[in-house]
Amino acid sequence: MGRRTDLNWDEWTPGLDTDEMTLREVLATMPAAAADDVPEIIQKYENPSSPDALPGAITLARHDCIHVLIGRGLHVQDEAFVIGATMGAASDITEAHIDTFIRVSTTEYPEHWRFQQEHIPSFRLGVGYAVDNLNARDLHLIALEEEPWQSMTVRQARRELGIVKEELRAYFRKAQLLVPGTKASQRLDTSMHREDVALSRDDT
Repeated sequence: MGRRTDLNWDEWTPGLDTDEMTLREVLATMPAAAADDVPEIIQKYENPSSPDALPGAITLARHDCIHVLIGRGLHVQDEAFVIGATMGAASDITEAHIDTFIRVSTTEYPEHWRFQQEHIPSFRLGVGYAVDNLNARDLHLIALEEEPWQSMTVRQARRELGIVKEELRAYFRKAQLLVPGTKASQRLDTSMHREDVALSRDDT
């Protein structure tokens, strides 16, 4: 799967207006990632093949698909929301798991990968969004990186998964209140005056 080499990671954000593009097409707009090894401590909790993996642990390719479907970029604040949403959609998530992730991500992860306290509200918002809207959908178990998902339009994939843009916008508005002024918050699509806001759940 090709990726852009002319775009910095912090410039990329898919937004919520990718409805008519296929999942594959949006993924091709992502910047190429550096071939850095993921630290062992992160793999322990986030690699789905790890015996200590937390609920919602997901492969990187599948994780990228979640970024597209919920319209978030690659800033740490965006990552926090995406990880929270993936964990919150897991059928076996508990408060203890959430507390464990917050503890290890803020204290045990290496400095370059570590969440700061200001990222935790975004993580909790992601969990809350999924619990409210994607309860027990187990997104991490769906092979979004494979067919037929890759050839679906984003609109079709969202419909299949029950992802509704206005519900995302409501949580994005909460993010702008809780974490104001950051680049990630400022570029969130929270418009209440869009034509697609009036669409029903079946049409989004």
